[in-house]
Formats: sequence, C-alpha cells, structure tokens
Amino acid sequence: MMKRIISVITGVALALSVCIGCPVNTVEAGPVTSANAAYETSENPFNFQDDQAVEYDRRRWIQPAEWNCPKIDPNDYTGGIMLYFDKIGIAPENAPGAVQRVYFSITGATEPVSQIKFHFYYDTRLTVVQNNNKAYITAGSGLSGFTTGSAMVEEGQLVFYAYSPEDILLGNSCIFTVDFKYPDDAEQGEIYPFGLVYTVDDVAADTFIGSQQDDSGRLQMTYVFTKGIYNGYLRVLGEKTTTTTTTTTTTTTTTTAAYQLGDVNGDGMADSVDSSMILVHNAMAADNKKYLTDDQIWCADINDDLIVDSVDASLILAYNAYLADGGEQSFIEWYEMRID
Repeated sequence: MMKRIISVITGVALALSVCIGCPVNTVEAGPVTSANAAYETSENPFNFQDDQAVEYDRRRWIQPAEWNCPKIDPNDYTGGIMLYFDKIGIAPENAPGAVQRVYFSITGATEPVSQIKFHFYYDTRLTVVQNNNKAYITAGSGLSGFTTGSAMVEEGQLVFYAYSPEDILLGNSCIFTVDFKYPDDAEQGEIYPFGLVYTVDDVAADTFIGSQQDDSGRLQMTYVFTKGIYNGYLRVLGEKTTTTTTTTTTTTTTTTAAYQLGDVNGDGMADSVDSSMILVHNAMAADNKKYLTDDQIWCADINDDLIVDSVDASLILAYNAYLADGGEQSFIEWYEMRID
C-alpha cells in the first residue's frame, strides 16, 4: 500500500502543469522568533528544545518550480483555512508512561484537494504507539474518501500520504491522529512539542492540492504552507522548577503551565468556570482589553473562528450538559464527534 501511494504522489509531482494567470507578488518572509530559531540549529526542530513550544516555520516553503509562474502571495488568499494540532496538558501524577492521542484537524478549507503529503516531527522523548494496523499515523474522519498511508522516516520523523481519485472539499474535521506515550520519567512543567515541517524528500515535496492544479488551488496550498499551519505539544501541568546550588546561591526558574482545548484555567476540566472566563474576556475585548493569556485564548477559541466569544462559552456548557447525562468522553473527543 505504501509503495502504491508513493508512486501516486510521485506521478502527481511530475505532472504539475504550467500556471496560467498566477499572481505576480512575492511571498513575505515571516518574523524570526526564538521558537523558529530552533529550525536553524537542528535537523529535528522539535527534539529536546528545552521544554519550549516550537512554532511552524513558514519560511521553509518552496514554491514548486513545476508551477512555472511568479511567486504566489499568500496574502491574496481570502479564505480562512487552518490546519492545527492539539495542545494538551496532563496532571503530573498521571503523566509517566501515559498514552495520549493528539489530533491534527482542519477548518475553513475553500478549495478541494486530492493529493496530500505531510512530514510530521516530534520530540523523541515521546514514543509513537502504533495502531491496530501497525501504522504510525491513523487517518481521521475528514479523509474517509482517501487512500492513506504513513511511515517512520527515522525516530522523530513520520511521513503521511493521502490520495483520492476525486477532488474533495474537506469540512471541519480531523485529518489524522497520532498516539504518543509520555516518557516514564516525565516531570511537571515539561513540554514535548510536535508538528509539521515543510519537506522536499527523495520522492516528492509535501503537498496539499487538487488534481486540477488551478490558480485557486495553488493559492490555497501556498497559504497553508506559509500561514495556515499551527503546531502543538503535550505538556505536564505545573511549574517546572530547576534549582542550581553553589556555596552561596540558589537559583529557581519557573515556566507557565499549559492547558488543553476548553480547559482555560488549567484545572483539568472544561466547565462553567472556563465558560465564565471566556465571557469575561469577551466583555473586556469590547474595550480593547485582554483578560486571557495567549495560551488561554487558544484553549478558549473552541470553534477556531479566531474569536473568543459566547459561542465558545456555550460549547463548554453543552459539554457539561452531556456529562450530566452520563457522558464519559473528554472535551476534545466530544467536540471532535460534534464537528465530524
């Protein structure tokens, strides 16, 4: 199956047609942040980055030469496509050896696709748990019409393929999942980042496009690989404390705890407290004031419309009603089922 998919992707890469009427503008280079700097010093930018989240490096995108057109400006894209990973926290007492499923999801696609290829990197302190079919990556519900496959390039790097004989517009759904095992010596405050790195390997470049290879499809693909991807991480909740002792000095360093989707205050639950925090933030935003931190805002924007408002608060309350009726799914599992 993997050889078949690789053959398909290779054929697609060789068959890219000449671009007609492509935009003339060039791609703007994104700002260099401390997180992005990791890409310049490591083949695997997610590996042992001192317990820091690693942002997607938008500068790695290379427009395919086969397009044979001026550089496409992602700012010309008027859609709102986002491809994003979970950011999940776990209580310190539950972390060592625990298995956690992470989701890679999509929202806001405007153009159909039939050819998908991604390189997925992760902190090698994590261990990938294969599924029942001995695969490293499990295709999500959003790719139900696709033939899919995955492989481990090396420890810390996976590749995922998906192909459909027809172009399909992906709805708000899960693209794939990966099951990770926390290290047996996991400690509070540790962060284990993972995500995508745009990669051109010996077979073909990463891709996200339809069979027509038209201008709108190329524009969406350019936007995806320059602006539309958001990496994730697993984190052991609590403060990370490092103590260095000399004859006269003790130095303590702390970092901020991370939370998962819906759990705005980081207490391990998505409940009315989180809903209230969302409403307070929304009210203060009307006066251009900020109540939540950036990480909390990510957790609070449940429906990924880039607005923290009453809709997000209502989703948390709906989840609590589900629990009151005997539901047992986590908030993330419940919400994924809701949008599928």
